[in-house]
Parts: sequence; C-alpha cells; structure tokens
Amino acid sequence: MKGSRVERVGVEVHPTAIIAPGACLEKRVTVGPYTVVGDKVTVRCGTRIGSHVVIEGEVEVGEDCWISHHTVIGAPPQHLTYGSEGTRVRIGDHTVVREFSNIHRGTVEGGGITIVGSRNYVMAYAHIAHDCLLGDDVVLATQAALAGHVVVGKHAVIGGMAGIHQFVRIGEYAFIGACSAVLQDIPPYVKVQGNRAKPYGLNVVGLRRHGFPEETVRKLKQAYRTIFLSAINTSQALTKIEEELLPCLEVEHFVKFIRSSERGIAK
Repeated sequence: MKGSRVERVGVEVHPTAIIAPGACLEKRVTVGPYTVVGDKVTVRCGTRIGSHVVIEGEVEVGEDCWISHHTVIGAPPQHLTYGSEGTRVRIGDHTVVREFSNIHRGTVEGGGITIVGSRNYVMAYAHIAHDCLLGDDVVLATQAALAGHVVVGKHAVIGGMAGIHQFVRIGEYAFIGACSAVLQDIPPYVKVQGNRAKPYGLNVVGLRRHGFPEETVRKLKQAYRTIFLSAINTSQALTKIEEELLPCLEVEHFVKFIRSSERGIAK
C-alpha cells in the first residue's frame, strides 16, 4: 500500500490481497482475498473486486463495476506476434464480469486496446480476446467466447457456449443462440442459431422490450425478408430496401452494416 499513486481513502482491501504501489484505487473500491492488482491498473469509484482475481497490465475498470471471483483481466493476448508491448484494456461503468471469465489486452496490430462498454453483463467462464470492441448493454452468456478483433454492437446478446470467429461483427440488438458457431457478420436486429450460424428471423422480442415502435419493427421485418428470403441477390435486395423502406434510421443502419461487411453476412 505504501507509495501508491493516490491516497486510498475509503478503500477496503483484504489483508491477503496484493496491490502494486502504482495501482490507482478510487474511493469505495473493495478488493477481496488473495486478489492481485498490478502497477498500471486504475479502478474507478465504487467497483467491487472479488477474491482470487488477477488484474494486470494497463487496465482501467469503470465506476460501480462488479469483478467476480477468479476472473483475469489484462493478461497478455494469446497472439503469436505479441512482444510484451504496452497495450490496454478498458471497461466501462456498471459492468459485471462473473466468475472465471477473462479479458485479454490488445495487440499493436489490432489497435492496442480491448474495450468492454458500460452496463455489460459477462457471465461465468466467458472469454473476450485481444482487440475486441464491445458496445454498451451487451450480454455474454456462460462460456461464450469471442476470438480476436470481434466487434459487438450495443444491446447484442450472445448465448451460452457460442463461439465468434475472429474479425466478425455482431450488429446492434442481434441475438446469437446458444452453442452457435458464428463465422460471418450478423446484421443488426437479427437472431441466428446453429453451427454454422444461420438467421432465424428478426429479434422481435428484443426490439419490443427496448421500445421500438411497431412501424419500425414492421419495416425491419420487411427488410429482413428482402435480404434473407427473396430470390434476388444481396446487392439487388439492398437497393430494393432503400427504394421502398427509407427513410427509417434503423433500416438505414441495417443496410449500411451489410454494405460495409468484409466477411459477408451469415445467410
């Protein structure tokens, strides 16, 4: 504790925890037994850290988070070219990371940072690899695994034991069913399932829970049918959607996501 960057007023650290001198723990942070917090770690106000946690490297954990027992945050990426460069992890406010999950820091080639947004819920045994970028309000169910460079949009839900291939993008409000293997991009608002993951309609339940107007849901359903169920190709389908369903912000986002896909979308 001696020689720390800040005076740890109002911080509760178990006597068996090891806190490096350079670690920054803000007020109301609690640290459980046998936890190790490294020299370049910053933990913001009100965050709770359980027992046997390891947080190492350059890591920032936001306010009022819950880092549960036996999690590892900021470990070196599982990448053959990594050479101990000073890459980072950043976790937003009010995020929960449950037991035995791990979040690896970024690589220089991938931008140098792994980001987990605010109000995310990362369930037990989940894996978030190097250079992943997660938006806000994302749910990763138990044993879900994200390979490197995965991008996940806000409010997406990834089911238990689902595996997401590297460089895949998951759109906003998408729903990935349990045990799915996702090798291509999943457009916003779509639900998929299977190995390999295939679309099974619009995530209507999720959209209605989040207050999307019925007219918006109707237009998104029509856009979905045009892309996935019509006989025309994807380019023709996108043109048809733009001609018939715009202006609609959500439909526009749906179209832009598909047009910008480098891996192609799961169909």
